[in-house]
Amino acid sequence: MLRRHKFDFDLIVIGSGAGGSVGAHYAHSMGKKVAVFEKAEVGGECPNWACVPTKALLHAAKVYQSAQNAQAFGVDLKAISVNFHQVNRWRNLVVSRTGATHGEEIFQKEGLHLIKGEAQFVSRNEVSVNDKVYSADKILIASGSEVFIPPILGLKKTGYITFKKAGDLEKLPSSIFILGGGPVGCEFAQIFSSFGARVILGDVVDKLLLHEDTEVSNLVQALFENQSIEVLTGVNVTKVENKNRTKIVHYKKGDTNHSAEVEEILIATGKKPVLDFGVDKVGIAIEHGRIKTNKYLQTTAPNIYAAGDVVGPYLFTHTGEYQSYIAVANAFSKYKKIKCDYSAIPKCVFTFPEVASVGISEKEAGDMHIKIKVGIAPTAQVGRANTSNEFDGFVKVITDSKERIIGASIVAPSAGEMIHELMLAVKLKVSAKTIADLPHAYPTFSEAIKFACSSLENR
Repeated sequence: MLRRHKFDFDLIVIGSGAGGSVGAHYAHSMGKKVAVFEKAEVGGECPNWACVPTKALLHAAKVYQSAQNAQAFGVDLKAISVNFHQVNRWRNLVVSRTGATHGEEIFQKEGLHLIKGEAQFVSRNEVSVNDKVYSADKILIASGSEVFIPPILGLKKTGYITFKKAGDLEKLPSSIFILGGGPVGCEFAQIFSSFGARVILGDVVDKLLLHEDTEVSNLVQALFENQSIEVLTGVNVTKVENKNRTKIVHYKKGDTNHSAEVEEILIATGKKPVLDFGVDKVGIAIEHGRIKTNKYLQTTAPNIYAAGDVVGPYLFTHTGEYQSYIAVANAFSKYKKIKCDYSAIPKCVFTFPEVASVGISEKEAGDMHIKIKVGIAPTAQVGRANTSNEFDGFVKVITDSKERIIGASIVAPSAGEMIHELMLAVKLKVSAKTIADLPHAYPTFSEAIKFACSSLENR
């Protein structure tokens, strides 16, 4: 008989963020002995630096903007101003309420072994932290990602900030150049602009929010420009330099050279997986810069699984949580395995109005040679837009030739909430007619979903 190896733990999890914590708690609920290794803040980026604090700042910016427009509703507010110190206090309160600041206590209380330090693989079953080696039957990699810093001449010497510092500034910069027109760049552009900073938002691609439908990108850009945000698409930043107490950003658009003088530079050019803990030592394959897994989130090292940003294809908290559960369920299942299904993953950008989408875009449908029908309804036609004085936005629904919903986009004040109706429709292959025939509460922005589903046209 083969002697069974004795391990320190049933499961070691590298990373305590969304991709790791859900799986760790699930394994613990199954009676497994679990250790979580974390070299930075417990809870990962989302509650400490990214999703939560950013949305707190966006809410504060929205409140300030509403106060400035209060007179339109008969509310007279005098001496409206921003106390950025108080804004930061609000941000910190929101972060504290997530429980992330008490993460270590929570892990210990629930019986999870939290080990602070930088992990390094020793073998497929062994990981070292702080010069001590720990072993486990299964390992889950959920090390997350970090901001990709482009190789721009002079950038390091001149200095810059990322979303981490941008969400924790002592004072508001008078002007800022944001490099990157994705969700992070767009959200911070609106935060800084709403509080009164001069904002330049630039990206090398020819549209904001690259992966959204063209109508979404065009409307967001128009709204930003209406808010005095200078949007530069299709630009290549060539050099950055200091000038007294300011920073000069040199960029090229087409064949023409330009420059912008600002107080601060924010880099929001995307993220890259953190893979600096010896994955090559244990035979884990890397593909397109990410850990290669099968449909069950198993790596090329059979006892090692991965979840979250290190896997992709989406870098969202909700996909990290989804993958974390599936990875651990599969790691300890002797029978039926669970496959990942990304067909109905919601995507949200928390600008105001919000942006949300699900399924495939019109361009993706075209690339796949799918015959589609499209229904578009402006949110201005629903009663809620009238009562709240918020008219900018629309709902776009994409169906296949049989009028089954395969994708959707929303720009609206409550887009992040509204998208889930269409997410379910995509998941269950519901027809547009089914949605159109359902009564939608009046007055809500969700009525625009009903109207979009009632107005399909061939494309």
